Parts: sequence; C-alpha cells; structure tokens
Amino acid sequence: MKHSATRSRRQFLSAAAISGIGFFQNNLAWSGEKTPHSVAQPYARIDWEHSRQIGSVSHAHCRSQVSLDLLCRRQLKHLAISNYYPSVPCRPDERSRQYEVSQDFAMVTGQGYQRGSFRWNEIIRDPNTGWYDSLPADLQQALPFKVGSPCFSQIPADVILCPNAEHHSMTDSSGHFNAVGSNFCSGTFDARGKYKLHSHGYPIGTDMPWKEAFERMLDALEVSDGGGVTLNHPKWSRLPHSHLLDLLDFDPRVLGIEIWNHTAEMLNGKGWSLDEWDAILATGRRCWGLAVSDHAHNSDPGFMGRNVLLVNNDTDPQDLPAACLRAYRNGDYYCALNGDLEFRRIELDAGSIHVEVSEPCRLRIVTARGVVHEQSGTKCTWKLPIEAAALQQHVYLRVEADGVDNQERLFSQPFRLT
Repeated sequence: MKHSATRSRRQFLSAAAISGIGFFQNNLAWSGEKTPHSVAQPYARIDWEHSRQIGSVSHAHCRSQVSLDLLCRRQLKHLAISNYYPSVPCRPDERSRQYEVSQDFAMVTGQGYQRGSFRWNEIIRDPNTGWYDSLPADLQQALPFKVGSPCFSQIPADVILCPNAEHHSMTDSSGHFNAVGSNFCSGTFDARGKYKLHSHGYPIGTDMPWKEAFERMLDALEVSDGGGVTLNHPKWSRLPHSHLLDLLDFDPRVLGIEIWNHTAEMLNGKGWSLDEWDAILATGRRCWGLAVSDHAHNSDPGFMGRNVLLVNNDTDPQDLPAACLRAYRNGDYYCALNGDLEFRRIELDAGSIHVEVSEPCRLRIVTARGVVHEQSGTKCTWKLPIEAAALQQHVYLRVEADGVDNQERLFSQPFRLT
C-alpha cells in the first residue's frame, strides 16, 4: 500500500505548481532571511498537548444496531452516518422501513423539490393515479408497507450522531457527495426501481444539477461555521480533474476529497485517490483529505478508514457536536486507516515542520515535488526553503506516517505554502 512518488508524477505536479500556484492570505507567518511568507494551514488553533482526539466517520452506512456496534467497537465516537435510499440524516429514533411508509420530502418530476407528506402506500395504490396493479404479484403482496422496529436499541452515551447523508444521481455529475452536518434530504427508498417510483415521477436521487444540490446541502447545515460537503471516492466515480476543481471552487464549505475508501478498494481496487489529491493540491487549492470505510464495516470487522478530530479539552460537552463539525471545516483532523497510531504534534513554526507520533514509524514529507524528506522514529523535522522561488515550487506540504509492524497509515491535512 506504499504511496510511491515517481519521476513522471513529480514532473507533472511541479508543472502544475508553476502554472497554477495561488497566493493566499493568512495571519500566520514566519520570518526568513529574505521575505516572510504566509501559510494557510490546519491545526493553527490546536494545542496538541491539551486536545482530545476523537475518532470519526464521515462516510459510513448504518441502519441497524449490529452495524452501529461494529463502528463503536473500534472506538469511533463521532458518527456522521451517511445513509441513502433515501438520503436522510440518521436519527436515534429511526425505525426500520419507515421511509417505505412515508417521508416529508421528494423530488417530483415537473414540480421540483417538494416538502410535504408522501405516503407511499396511498400513492402507489391510489385508484386513479396509482400503479399497484402493474407491480408483480410478489411486490403487491409486500404492500401495505409497515414501519418496523427501532433501528437502534442502545446508542452509547459518549457517541455523537451527526447529521449527514450521501447524495447522488445529479443531472450533470456522476459524483456521490456527503453533506456532513447537514439536514438536507433527497431520494426515495426505491433503490432499484422495483416499485416503479422513478417511472411515475419520483426519482431515486437528487435529480437536480449539482450546483443546486450543493446549495441545498449547504443551506441546511446545522452549524454555520462547521461541516460541509465531501467529494466521495473520486477515482471510483471517475470524476475528471477539471470537474473536481469546479466542485471545490463552488464554495469554501466544499471540504475536500476522500483519499481512501475501503469499499471502493474491495470492489475494484480503486480505494486510493492520493494522486488526485496531490494533483489538486499542486494547483494551490485548499482540499482536505478524508479516509472512510463506506460500507466496508458491515462485512469486515477489520475495516479501514477514519478521521481523527482534534478538539480542545476545555470544550463544553454541550458544544462538542458543533466543535467536531468545526474541526472538519477547519482541517483540524488527520486521516488514519486503523487508529493504531496517533499524530501527537504537527506544527509549522519558524520555517520548519515539526512532527511527533505515538510510536516509531516511517515518516514522510510530501510536497508538489514529491517526497522531499523521509526518516524513521517518533519525531521528524524538515526545514522549508527560505527563498520565495524555491518555496513556490513546493506549493503545499503534507505528512504521511506508516506503521512499522502493521497496515496503519496516517495522513495530515495539507499546509498551503506561498
């Protein structure tokens, strides 16, 4: 699983850096022998010695106690569960099959996005406008739909359920997008069209242009200064580089891309999107990375992918859900595969990056020029170039850590250099 930086890749990223470098303003700077340079960086507000590290999922499908237990068993405490069919934020009191009975939103062909009461038993079996008689006999026997038992019988007291859902089927994009911290809902339960909702005017997904969908996701954010939209499994979704840039440029609250998706790796070996990440960062854009299990935890107890949020120890318990969303917005987190290794410090100070980890491992500094520094141990320091021209060739800086005796990998969020 080691991430290699080939000569051709370095040439591409350096070319992108020279042609597409952006200049950013930030009140954090260091003084060099020549011109001071500003840095747009994550972790600026974090006191590492006085912070909690909270395991979080930004993309995990879960509609049962068994699925929830599998997540909690791995010490994940902040669960931005991302269900779809329909795409609805998970609630503690959700019941199985409830969205087969009714929902209070829908995209209606010819009418657009609607709020109201959509009772599927009545709609499908309406004597004038329904289509019950056209369904196969076995599906007719499944009606009327009935609400089942609660999805969750016991949610641990220290677990936070965060609003989120995975939205899809835009009219002009093949992407899947999570709305971490948003209460926006879309789609229906009829994932495969068996009950013919789509052919009778009720699309299975958003069925709207991606810009309109993004606006609705962002308008429904629960915390104004926290959370945002994530771009899911970009390699699996075959999202072109130019489209990824358009998506990121739409709004600062479009947070970044999934750099690891375990389900995509299981399905077709396209779980890693590190090259896509580095190509984006080489343009000078801000793009946070995310590591997720997606569906994998439901079939593999050893699932890989989590985001470790950094939240100050003195955070009021009542403000903790909002603080977790602010960590996502500000890039105050790092990505991990297993949770067996921790970053203890990542600081850019006086022109050097300083890194500390919880156990000896292999550490790498990656910029637009590829891997610029490697060493083993629990600490790592790399001094940035002082000259502006040399610094601009690096464009950004991020840190990777590989466990020595296991499959653990850590990824810091990127520091943008100007």
